[in-house]
Amino acid sequence: MSRESAHACGLLSVRAPAWAVAVILAVVFAAYAPVFRNGFVWDDDSSLTANRFIQDNGGFRQIWLTTRTPDYWPVTSTALWLEWRLWGANPLGYHVASVLVHAMAAVLFWMILTGMGVPGAFLAALIFAVHPVNVESVAWITQLKNLLAMLFFLASIYCFLRSRSGLFYALSLVAFILAMLSKGSAAPLPLVLLGLSAWDHRPTAGDMLRLVPFAVVAAALAAVDVWFQRHGTGEAIRHASLAERLLGAGAVPWFYLGKAVAPVGLLFVYPQWVIRPSSFGWWLPLAAGAGATAALLRAGPRGRPVLAAWGYFCAMLLPVMGFSDVYFMRFSLVADHYQYFAMVGVIALAAAGWTRFSDRWQRGQASDTDAPRRHTNFQGLTPYLTRDLIPCLVVCVLGILTWRQCLLYRDSETLFRATLQGNSGCWMADTNLGSLLADQGHPAEAAGYFERALALNPDLPQAHLDLGTVLRAMGRREEALVHFETALRLSPESPGAHFDVGIGLADARRLPEAVVRFERALELRPDYPEAENALGNALRQLGRTPEAATHLEKAIRLKPAFPEAENNLGLALAQQGRISEAIVHFERASRLGPAYLEAENNLGIALAQQGRISEAIVHFDKMVQLRPDNAQFHFNLANALAQAGRIPEATYHYEEVLRIDPAFAPAREMLSRLSAAAPQP
Repeated sequence: MSRESAHACGLLSVRAPAWAVAVILAVVFAAYAPVFRNGFVWDDDSSLTANRFIQDNGGFRQIWLTTRTPDYWPVTSTALWLEWRLWGANPLGYHVASVLVHAMAAVLFWMILTGMGVPGAFLAALIFAVHPVNVESVAWITQLKNLLAMLFFLASIYCFLRSRSGLFYALSLVAFILAMLSKGSAAPLPLVLLGLSAWDHRPTAGDMLRLVPFAVVAAALAAVDVWFQRHGTGEAIRHASLAERLLGAGAVPWFYLGKAVAPVGLLFVYPQWVIRPSSFGWWLPLAAGAGATAALLRAGPRGRPVLAAWGYFCAMLLPVMGFSDVYFMRFSLVADHYQYFAMVGVIALAAAGWTRFSDRWQRGQASDTDAPRRHTNFQGLTPYLTRDLIPCLVVCVLGILTWRQCLLYRDSETLFRATLQGNSGCWMADTNLGSLLADQGHPAEAAGYFERALALNPDLPQAHLDLGTVLRAMGRREEALVHFETALRLSPESPGAHFDVGIGLADARRLPEAVVRFERALELRPDYPEAENALGNALRQLGRTPEAATHLEKAIRLKPAFPEAENNLGLALAQQGRISEAIVHFERASRLGPAYLEAENNLGIALAQQGRISEAIVHFDKMVQLRPDNAQFHFNLANALAQAGRIPEATYHYEEVLRIDPAFAPAREMLSRLSAAAPQP
């Protein structure tokens, strides 16, 4: 019987015993227990929580049949679409699903190695299950694409090795298609299958023919992936010469091999490589890789296992070696999740090597009269633990490291602060941490992080926009406008840049120029409710109220829960004398934004204009209660109270105005009038 037939027969007889599945599941869930308390991180919003394709019921069709998504990985998007209907915005369900898929991949990995007769199959599966490099793929919900692609990738290998019948061959091809539609990292599978065939015998024409459909699928869907990457961003991810790409590719396997063997110093974003072809040091990894490959090719049969593992490792790294660019390479050319597929080759080799060494050592310790013990592929767990304490310790240590690494993915702030501790030059972490702090109401601290990011990389349009936004919130409007204009210069086709420049111009009362920017933003992005609102408000202030009302009504259609647009539409209607209609919109703005005091103020004024003084007093009083240090709010309340004849209360609030702002002349004038009108004793 040929080796290929033996392997096929072995796989046909493989059934994952309950104890093996239970142990792998228990170990995985124990090591990854911290993720069940974790939330969403970084781009989980664009992938899930703010992804309209995932949240809309009609998104399912668009996921499969349109080019509107940033990537064409519809299997992953479908899984998230279904999960959203199960878990909604609760991260726990997504984390449980990710951990379970990873555990299933570990079980399938064990079944493949066992069926192929690879020593140490169960040890390899356990190491893969708890290796801390995999935390990035498991704890980061967006990387469900990695996990699903790996599961289908392994399923394709398993079925291919069993494919003495047409059914399993067809299942293998279907599983590969599903893997590629989960994530393109599975593309080198045809090379892996060719290597498995070459392990048993020199590949024949029949072997090559069987691989043709896999190669066609890989080429076609890889081309689709590349098109979506370029189409989705509309910008070059990086600029690198052929020499720089070649040298980077030569260093990639050694970096990942180091992290696989010694998983310490793991980071979400590693320092960006600056590849210099003129530097001799950058040629050493490439030369070492070529030399190692040549030595293994000449080593003969004894070197075949190492050659097979090395070949698999390098083949699975091909998509992330930098010959083609993926978005994350803007920040770093290497990432832990890039080697999720590749590292199983290293793990299988290490486990098999340790098992063979252990067996030889035990045979050497046995007496001459003892019959040599046959390797049993771990028929039970107890003999394994008794015989090999060191592997158990290795698995435990890796599990502890995985537990600790999971804690870093608790939330985005924790993750980015940990990243900056290990990589102080990570401008991406600076910008994202700045955005988080700005959302939390800490503009000064946020500005510091944006400034750090721009010191590291001045050509970041979004960082300029974000810094301008927080400077504007701090009242530094002239500085904000400078950053908005810089962002527009760096990204002239960005609707957000045109919008923010328009906001800065409006702050500076340069309303005609602001209108031009808002109109350009809407040309670039017609469904932009914030720009419609800003344009309408600017036109209102210029006295062009009919046009203003049109844009404000469109803003509300695009974004129904938009208190600012409701308020501005009310102002536009009030300017046209349509007070009753204006009141409707002020009331709606107040309901949508209970803390939106400008709407409360405008509502009070409109009610007073209609003579509904008692209702106006209620709204003015609410404003004073919420902002007792605001002189204008006290003044409005005092005026309404005076109209209602409640002179003592009005006097009190006029006095409060002058206590807060002694230069508030209208309040002093009203106090004088009230004093003059008071009956003389």
